[in-house]
Amino acid sequence: MLEYILLSTFAISLLSLVGIFTIAMNDELFRKIIFFMVSFATGILLGASFLHLIPEAVEHVEAKAAMLVFILGFSSFYLLERILRWRHCHEDECKIHPVTYLALIGDSVHNFVDGIIIAASYLVDFKLGLISTFAVAAHELPQELGDFSVLVFGGFSKKKALLFNFLTALTAVFGAVIGFFLLREDVTSYLLAFAAGNFTYVASSDLIPELHKVAEFKRSAASFLFFVVGIFVMYLLSQGHP
Repeated sequence: MLEYILLSTFAISLLSLVGIFTIAMNDELFRKIIFFMVSFATGILLGASFLHLIPEAVEHVEAKAAMLVFILGFSSFYLLERILRWRHCHEDECKIHPVTYLALIGDSVHNFVDGIIIAASYLVDFKLGLISTFAVAAHELPQELGDFSVLVFGGFSKKKALLFNFLTALTAVFGAVIGFFLLREDVTSYLLAFAAGNFTYVASSDLIPELHKVAEFKRSAASFLFFVVGIFVMYLLSQGHP
């Protein structure tokens, strides 16, 4: 069973390379579409937090406890960004924006929990494990594209963004191994709530303010549309989930 779990989580990790199709794209065209990709990513992050992670967490732990962990996840990223800005962004001169590091950390936590969830599903039933793997894949594909966009938007080159996105995706494999040997449902639920706080902070405190810097009406309207589409995608993926 461990072999199936590892194979499934590694396959999920490969989805992080979805941004590879942009490598051949010229920089001018990529700059034109990245603004809208970040808008989509913002919707994905908020949708994932409030339509997937939090509902899943409160199914297994008290809602108030889950919300406290959510606030802890949000506040920890506020503190972490303060430290990163102090160390790396004196006087607003910053080649790599802190949002990139925050996105990587948040995505690592989320992928780690995905690995735990896949392991738990396989341990219950092999068929349930396969279903969970496909469900996570459907959830991860748009999210990984969004994460890649955030990294490039924050200052990474496209190749560096692909590499780091893949490395964070591999935390799903570690989560699966730990879940296989040390699985506890309540711990998983708290991790989900913590990751939701991380994603909400990145979306609301870093990405949305950047999107507000574009004042042109047509681009702003299109940006909002992509934002809504991101949320709607997460809503569709939440339908029928256990």
